[in-house]
Amino acid sequence: MKKILALLGLTLCLSSTMSAQNTDSKGIFKHVGANVSVGTEGIGFGVATPVTNYLEIGFGLNFMPDYKVNSKVEVDDLKVSGLVVNGNKLPDQTIHMKEVDVNGSFARTTCDLKVNCYPFGGKSKFFVAAGFSFAGSQLITLQGHSEDVKDAILKYPQYKGQIKTEIDKYKVQFDDNGDINGDIRVSGFRPYLGLGFGRLVPNKRVGARLELGCHFQGKAKIYQGNQEIEPSDIKDKDDTFSKVLPYTTLYPVLKLSITGRIL
Repeated sequence: MKKILALLGLTLCLSSTMSAQNTDSKGIFKHVGANVSVGTEGIGFGVATPVTNYLEIGFGLNFMPDYKVNSKVEVDDLKVSGLVVNGNKLPDQTIHMKEVDVNGSFARTTCDLKVNCYPFGGKSKFFVAAGFSFAGSQLITLQGHSEDVKDAILKYPQYKGQIKTEIDKYKVQFDDNGDINGDIRVSGFRPYLGLGFGRLVPNKRVGARLELGCHFQGKAKIYQGNQEIEPSDIKDKDDTFSKVLPYTTLYPVLKLSITGRIL
């Protein structure tokens, strides 16, 4: 995190130095642009203003559609022991649980503030970008239901809250109805670095822009009922969520924008 913030500061310092050494033909905040975009952040809308020929500031709002992913997830077997009926102790048994279908929803809204530096100034369109995005920390919502778990809890109510499924290194608990609800969270403040080609405030009335970069989201964690689940020492799982979770530290950005100059 310190390296990212240091790089952001360095970008701002370099941009300020270059702007001080060159005559700004555009004028500080004299022009304003608007843009629409599509990419891995969803559908975006933004506004921007050039500070100098070398420096540009943009603010954006991105809407990720409700993209869903489904995966079968393993459920821990239920070990029943110590049952006594009419004074007779029943033999211990293990109830095997079928895999459960878990649905993940990626819908979210994010805002971002970025500083774009055009190192060659003038009419050059190549840029490097630094900034951050901010939004709710929720990345993926998890939902599922198991009839096996529901029936087991009805038959053995003393095991309520003890039947769990495993996602990555986390044991996620079923409720009394056999439902599973949780969410995967990352940092709500996400530093950003990127580069690309095109200006948010084009030299002509309309332009196009391509941007590549990544958000630094921090380590993903699973929550239930607003409580963080502590990771367990369990073997790696093969479901989709377990495969994706370790790679959510970095969120890749590929964005294509249509830009326009308003002023």
